[in-house]
Parts: sequence; C-alpha cells; structure tokens
Amino acid sequence: MSVYSFEVSSGPVIIAQQDSVELADRSALWDRVAELARETKEPGARLIVRDEAGETVVSIGLWTVRNLVRKPARAA
Repeated sequence: MSVYSFEVSSGPVIIAQQDSVELADRSALWDRVAELARETKEPGARLIVRDEAGETVVSIGLWTVRNLVRKPARAA
C-alpha cells in the first residue's frame, strides 16, 4: 500500500485536503482523482497529489480530469 495526500485548490485557497490516504496501487490513485474532480465544482480548481516523501506525483486541473473521464453519449 502507498500513502498519498490530495489537495484541491483554487488560486491560493485550499478547497479540500485529504492526508494519509492509503491506496493499493496507482490505478486507485486515478480513481480518487476522478472522484475529486466530480465532487469539486469550483472553476479553475487544481489538484496536487503527493506521495509519502512529499514529492508531487500528479498536478492537474480538475476541468481537464472531468473532460478526460467523461463517458461518451450512448447511441439511441
């Protein structure tokens, strides 16, 4: 298990922060990133994920995440 911290911010304001989140693998990391993107509606919000050593492993805008994980519309 790896431990990560997640920080969602809009400019200098921290909107949400989750510390010491244990995840089984990196795919679980991206599931959490997508979940935070769906939950956060703040325009211009950004997500930074750090590992146990404090190194940044993900730095991405939530608008980008929402557009990357958007499910295609079903054909009628």
